[in-house]
Amino acid sequence: MTAHRMPMALATETIMDCASTAGQMHQAIAHGQPQSEVQHYRDLAKAQFESYLDLMAEAAHHAGQLRP
Repeated sequence: MTAHRMPMALATETIMDCASTAGQMHQAIAHGQPQSEVQHYRDLAKAQFESYLDLMAEAAHHAGQLRP
């Protein structure tokens, strides 16, 4: 994989991780887990989504550098 495609690939992986964490949070709520566990998943999903946004911005920057 070329360097300019790496941020987009990482962004895709990160958004999938975020969705998985949101699913874990949903399961924790559905199974009556303590609020601290639910909050842990929520905080993790927020951090993953912020990383996704950063990676998408980096991908767009690299794409802009490829234009002739």
